[in-house]
Amino acid sequence: GGKTHTMLALYHLVTGGARVAAIPGVADLLRGEAVPGASVAVLVGTALDPARPSREVGALQVQVNTLWGEMAYQLGWTSPKAKNNADREQSAARAFRIVQESDAAGSAPGSNTLVELFDQFSPCGVLIDELVAFMRNIREARHLPAGSFNANMTFVQNLTEAVKRAPHAVLVASIPESAIEMGDARGEEVARRIENTFGRLEAIWQPVAAHEGFEVVRRRLFGEISDEAGRDAVCRAFTDFYRRNPSDFPIEAREGGYYERMLASYPIHPEMFARLYDDWSVLERFQRTRGVLRLMATAIHELWRAGDQSPLIMPGSLPLYSSRVRNELTRYLGEEWNSVVDQDVDGEHADPVRIDGESARFGAVHAARRLARAIFLGSVPQKSTRGIEEVRIRLGVVQPNESIAVYNDALGRLRDRLSHLYTSVGSGGDGRSQGTYWYAVQTNLNRTVGDRSGKVDDDEAYTRLEALLRERKGSGVFAGVHVTPASSADVPDEDRARLVVLSPRYPHSGGKDGRNSDAIKQAQELLDHRGNSPRQRRNMLVFFAADAAGAGSLVQETKRQRAWASIVEDAEVLNLDDSQKRQARDAEQAASKSVQAKLDEAYRWVLVPMQEGTAPQEWEVIGLQGGAMGNTPVDRAGYTVQTNELLIAKWSPLHLKNELDRYLWKDGQPHLGTKQLWDYFTTYLYLPRLKDREVLLETIGAGCRSRDFFAYAEGVDAVGRYLGLAFGQPAPGIYLNESSLVVRPEVAQRQLDEDDAKKPASAGSAAANGVTSGGSGAGTGSEGMGQGGTGTADGGTGSVRDPGPGGAVETHERTAEPARTLTRYYGTTRLDNLKLSSSANQVFQEIVQHLEALIDADVRVTLEVEALSPGGIPEAVVRTVTENARTLKCQSSDFEP
Repeated sequence: GGKTHTMLALYHLVTGGARVAAIPGVADLLRGEAVPGASVAVLVGTALDPARPSREVGALQVQVNTLWGEMAYQLGWTSPKAKNNADREQSAARAFRIVQESDAAGSAPGSNTLVELFDQFSPCGVLIDELVAFMRNIREARHLPAGSFNANMTFVQNLTEAVKRAPHAVLVASIPESAIEMGDARGEEVARRIENTFGRLEAIWQPVAAHEGFEVVRRRLFGEISDEAGRDAVCRAFTDFYRRNPSDFPIEAREGGYYERMLASYPIHPEMFARLYDDWSVLERFQRTRGVLRLMATAIHELWRAGDQSPLIMPGSLPLYSSRVRNELTRYLGEEWNSVVDQDVDGEHADPVRIDGESARFGAVHAARRLARAIFLGSVPQKSTRGIEEVRIRLGVVQPNESIAVYNDALGRLRDRLSHLYTSVGSGGDGRSQGTYWYAVQTNLNRTVGDRSGKVDDDEAYTRLEALLRERKGSGVFAGVHVTPASSADVPDEDRARLVVLSPRYPHSGGKDGRNSDAIKQAQELLDHRGNSPRQRRNMLVFFAADAAGAGSLVQETKRQRAWASIVEDAEVLNLDDSQKRQARDAEQAASKSVQAKLDEAYRWVLVPMQEGTAPQEWEVIGLQGGAMGNTPVDRAGYTVQTNELLIAKWSPLHLKNELDRYLWKDGQPHLGTKQLWDYFTTYLYLPRLKDREVLLETIGAGCRSRDFFAYAEGVDAVGRYLGLAFGQPAPGIYLNESSLVVRPEVAQRQLDEDDAKKPASAGSAAANGVTSGGSGAGTGSEGMGQGGTGTADGGTGSVRDPGPGGAVETHERTAEPARTLTRYYGTTRLDNLKLSSSANQVFQEIVQHLEALIDADVRVTLEVEALSPGGIPEAVVRTVTENARTLKCQSSDFEP
C-alpha cells in the first residue's frame, strides 16, 4: 500500500524473526541473508498526546513526556538482547536514562547524546509517521510536557545528524505530499520546515510507483489466481487484438511490454490504473493508493453483485449507475457533477442509455454507455492536457472480437447528442481523426441545437429536403425527372418515359408488400390525373419513394442541420467564442453531409404501375439493388428499372411479335398502324414500358429485315395492297404516322407470292434458280421497277436487270456459285473489372438479345477469367478462389507458375 503500510512491512521485517522469513518473497528480498534483528522505535504523531505523558518507566519511577523520551524507551524495550519482559524493562530504563534529563526539561537532546543512544542499542531503526500532525498540534501551544514546537524541530534536526553519524542506525519518516494531509496553512508551514530539515540528508523513496499499484490493488482486492492459463489467454487475446489494429489504439498497447502489464494488473485492465494514477492523482484530495483501493473495491463489488462476465474490468466497465461507485469519484469533483453523470454518462435515463436502445448494433455491446464511462474517467478538470484521446477511449472499451466500427459510430452519436460532452478534433500520424473528448459542467452547443431543432417544423424540413433532391436530380435513362411535384399538373402527359420522385412527405412503408402507403396513394393520384383531366400516357410513368423509417431519421437530421446553420448565422448574437464558432461550423458541415448521405440512403423504393390483361391495376415495388450504379438516387433508380426490364431501352422483334399476337392483332386484323401501336404502348399498363418511340422504331426496323416476325409498309392502297412493303429486307425508313403499318407476316408473304406469280417468265426463271437478295444489296427487281431505277436479282445461272417501266430486260448467263448460309456466331470482348455488371449488361443488350430472338438459336455465354500476378499469388487467395470455383461448378479452374 502506501506510507503506513510500507513502515509496517519494515517493522515486521526486523522484529518478526522466523515467522517473517517464511513469508513468500522475503527470502528473495534478503538475498540469502538471515532475517535482521534490531531495536525499533515507532513514533506515530496522531497516537501521541503532547499534553500527557506517553508511559512510565517502572524501574526509574519516572514518566515519558517527549518524542525523544518515547524513542529511547522503545529502542531499549525492543532490543534483541532482552529475552523476557524483565529484561525488556531493564533495557528500556537503561536507554531512557540517556535522554532522561532532556525529557524532563522538554529540551531536545544533542546529536552526540543521540549517537550514544544508537551505538548502545544498534542495530536500530526509528520509524516516524504523521510527524506533521504532531508538530501542527503543538505549533502555538505553551508549557506542554512534550516540549515546545521549536524544541521538537530541534530534535528532528539533531536526529537526522545523529543517524548520519551512527553507522548502524536508520531513520524512516513519512512526509505528506497533499495539502489535505497537511491540513491548514499552519500545517503546510510545518511540513515545509520538516521537509527542509530532512532534505539535507534524505534519500527519497516513493512507496508505490504507478506500475506497482497494479499489483498492490490486485493483491488487496483479489485472491490468488487459480487459472493462470485462462489469465494468459485473455491477456494474449487483448494484446494480439491491439497489434492487428495498430491505428486504433495507443502505441504502447502494441508493444511487447504491454502484455506483461496486463498480466500484472489482471483482472483489471492497465488503462483503468493509467487513468486513475495519471489523471485522478492530480486532484488535491485524491490519494493514489487509498483512493484507488476505495474506488476499485466499490466497483468490483457492484460488478460481482450484477454478475458481470467481462474478461477484464475496463474503464468502460465502471458501473457509474451505482451511487456508491459514482460518489467515490464525484466527491473529488463537486456535487454539480452528479447531474452530468445522470444526464450524459450512466444514469437510468441518460442519453447514452437511450442511444444504445435506439440501435441494435450499439445495444448489443452497450457501446454508447461504455464509451461515456471511459470518457468521464478521462475528464478530470485539473489535468494539464484537457480530455482523453480517441485511441485511449477505444483502449478502455473495445474487447477482442468486437467491431471497432460500432464504437466509432457510437462515439459520433455521443458527440452529436450529449449536452456536456466537448471535443477537440485533431489528426494522428496516419492522417486519421484523433480528437480528444471530455465532460464539463457547463452545457455545450448541443443543448442550444436541441432547443432550436425542436422549433424547426416538419414543413421547413421537407422543403429543405425537396430542394436538395432538385439540386442533384440528374436524369439517367429517363426523358424527364420530376422531383416532388406540387400537383399532378406539374407532370407532363407525354410519350416519353418519366421518373417522378415523390416528396419525403409521402414515404413508402411495408417494403415490397406495402399496398396502402402514403407513397402508393400519392403515386396513384399522379398516375390517374393530369390536373383536372384523366392522364392518357399512364404507361410512361415510374415513381421513386423514400423508405418510411429512413425518412423519419432524415427529417430529424435535417432539423439538426438547420439548427446548426442558424447558430452559425447568429454567432455574434449568441456571443460565441472562437472555439464555439469553430464547433458550430464543423458541426453544420458534418450535419449537411449526414443529411445528404441519409437522403441517398432513404430513397430506395421504385414504384411501378402494372396490369395483367384485364385484371385490376397493381403496383410492383422494387428495392434498389445492391449493385445499383450511379452517383445519385435517380441514377440508381434508372439502373434498377432497366435491370428488371421495367423500362426498356433496347428491344427484340421477337418480344414485339409476342405482344402483337397476345394483345394487339384483333379478329384476324391484317395490320396495325405504327402510330396506333405506339399509343397503345404509352397508354396500357399491361404492355411493356418502352423508353421512347425510338425504341419501337428500331425494333420494327430490325424485325422487318427477317421474315420471322412481321413486315413494315409505308401504307395501303384502295384495293388493299401494301405500299413500300419491307419483309425480309431493310425498309428505307420507319415512321410513326397515320399511314405506316406493321403487317402480319402471313399477309405480307401472300402479297409477295402474288407479286412473284405476276413476274415475266425470264424473271421468274431467274428467280426460280436463285434467292432474291436482301440485306445490304441493291434491292429486288420489283423494288427497282417501283423506283424507276436498276434492280438486280442474283442466283442460279444468270441475273435479271430491269431498268424500270418500258425498259428492256437484259439477260446475262454466268456460272452459279452456291449460296453460303451462316449458322454460327462467336465473339470475345474484355469486360471492365470496375464496371463488370454494366459491361456485361451492355454485351447482352447489343449482341446476346439479338441472337436469342432467333427461333432455333442456341445461345451460350461463357465468362473467362485470366489473372497474372508477377509477384506471386498468396496461398490464402489460391485456397479461396479454388474453393469458390468448385462451388460455382466452373468447367475449368486452375493456377500455374
